[in-house]
Amino acid sequence: MIHALALLLLLLGRAAAAPPKPLAGYNEIVVERFTVETSCEFSPLQSDAVQQTTVTRLRAKKLAAVIDCLDAAGAEAAGAPPGDGVKRLKVTATVVEFARGSRTARSIGIGAGATKLRVRFTIKDAVTGAELVTTEHLGRYSYGGGTNEAGFTAVACEVVDGLIADIERNR
Repeated sequence: MIHALALLLLLLGRAAAAPPKPLAGYNEIVVERFTVETSCEFSPLQSDAVQQTTVTRLRAKKLAAVIDCLDAAGAEAAGAPPGDGVKRLKVTATVVEFARGSRTARSIGIGAGATKLRVRFTIKDAVTGAELVTTEHLGRYSYGGGTNEAGFTAVACEVVDGLIADIERNR
């Protein structure tokens, strides 16, 4: 009985000594303009659409105040130093892979023709530039014969939801 109690206290002590989460305490997020790898056939308009999805979904989650660098006012605000008591994160993203997919192939229903989007996110401290978290997410749409626009929207949302889950896990 005493040994079991000692083991329990030891385990509780280890749980209490967990290292701090890297994104804890940050209350502002700057979303930098997304970039696209040169080998990836992804237009600036598509990149902007994924960035807007990121900003919209982050704002809806209310994890922190969000500054969008696509907006001129947001870019100006991001360039200014954070106010007193404000800890600012900077999110950069690179589109690594994109496959538009085929509506016709998707309608066959064997998994062919999927729309795919892979994005690498890097989260840094905006003041020091220290890299806090790097993550990569793949969105995939292969349902029925849905339109390519529906596929694009679905993969963008899936990728952004992965980013949000990583932010929540590291806060």
